[in-house]
Amino acid sequence: MAGQVVPAVPMVLSAILWFVVLLSVCSVAYWTYLMIVGRRYESPPVEHDPSAVQVRLLSVDSARIVQESVDAIPDSITDRHVIAEEPMEIAGATVHVVPDAFECEAIRKGRALEWARRNIPCEREYVLYLDEDSIMTDFTGVPDADVVQYRERPRRSGSWLTYLAEIFRLGFQVEQRAFPSLSVPLYAWGGGIAIRNELEEHVTWETSTMIEDTTFVWNAAAEGSLDFALATPKFDTQAPPTIRAMISQRSRWLAGSQQESGLLAPAYRLLTTVRNLAWALSPAVPFLTLVPLFVPGTVAFETAFQIVSVGVFSFVLVWSVLGVRYYDESWLVGLALFVLSPIVSLLHSLGAFVGLVSPPTDFSVTRKVKPELVERTEAEREAEGD
Repeated sequence: MAGQVVPAVPMVLSAILWFVVLLSVCSVAYWTYLMIVGRRYESPPVEHDPSAVQVRLLSVDSARIVQESVDAIPDSITDRHVIAEEPMEIAGATVHVVPDAFECEAIRKGRALEWARRNIPCEREYVLYLDEDSIMTDFTGVPDADVVQYRERPRRSGSWLTYLAEIFRLGFQVEQRAFPSLSVPLYAWGGGIAIRNELEEHVTWETSTMIEDTTFVWNAAAEGSLDFALATPKFDTQAPPTIRAMISQRSRWLAGSQQESGLLAPAYRLLTTVRNLAWALSPAVPFLTLVPLFVPGTVAFETAFQIVSVGVFSFVLVWSVLGVRYYDESWLVGLALFVLSPIVSLLHSLGAFVGLVSPPTDFSVTRKVKPELVERTEAEREAEGD
C-alpha cells in the first residue's frame, strides 16, 4: 500500500530512489526558472563590425577540415590565424605551430590558447575563437560585451544516434538565453566565443583544465562583473562521429565542470553539483518509474513517486521538441527523436555518468571527419543541386 512502513533494507533503497528523482526535480525546476528568466532575451545589436575581430582557429592536424572552416570566414575578417599542433598549409590564414618546448600550466587546447595569447599580436577589439570544424554563418559583427557566446548547430558526421543526441542537447541548451542575466554563466562552449582582447590579456588561459572556455568565463566572473552576451548566429559544427566519441566528450565536460566548480561561489557550486549529478543519474529515471510496478512495496509513497518520475521524464520529450525547433529539422527527424528519446537521452547522459564515476585525467580530442562526409542541411543540398 502507498505510504506503508517498509523494512530497513527497502527503506534504504526507497531513500536512494527518491534521492535520484528529487535531484532531477531540482535540476528540471531550475531549468524551468532559467527558461522563464530568458524568455524575453534578445541578442544585443552588433556594435563592432568584422574588422574589429581577429579569428583564431584551433586544430591538432586536420588540414582539410580547417580549410573548410577558413573558407567560411567572411571576407571582411582579414586577421585570421590557425593555431595547430602540427604544420599544415592553409590558404587564407596564417598558420602557427605551438612549439613542443612551450611550457605553461594549461594543458592541450588551453596550452595552445595560452601560447597564442602570448605570441600572436592582436590590435583588434575582439579575439574570436573557433574550433577546427566551426563554420561561420550569418556573421555581421560582435555585440558590445566582454564575452559573446555564438550558438552552435552540429551537423551529422557519422552516427544518427549522436546527431539526435546533439539535437536533444541543444533543446536543453536553449536555457543559455538566461545566462546574460546571471552573475556567472553556467557554461561556455559551442560554435565560437568572442572575447574582448583586453579581458583575455587580464584573465589569461593559464589554468590546467579540460573545459577551457567555461573555466575562462568563470575566472573572468571571479575578477568582477562580467558582461556576457548570447549572439544570434548559429555556427555549424560536427556532431561526434561515434557514440564512443560522444561519451568521451560528455565525460570530459562533466568531470571538468566538477573539477573547476571551486572557482564558483558556494551557491553556484552547489547548483552546478546538483545539475551534474542529475545529468549523470538521469538515465535511471525512466526505469525508476517501473520499480513500483514490478516490485511493489519497494518505494515509500509509491503513487507520488510514480507521478514525480513520469513528470521528470516528460521533460525528455520537451527538450526533444525544443531541439527540433532550434534546428528547424524535418518532421521525420523530429518523429525519430520523439520515438527514440529514451535511448537518445540515455546515450547523452552516459558520458556524464562515466565522468562522474571515473573522471578522465587528460583532454581527449573529439576527432572530426572529412568535410565531404558531413551531412549537409537541406538548404545546402538544394544549393549544391542548383
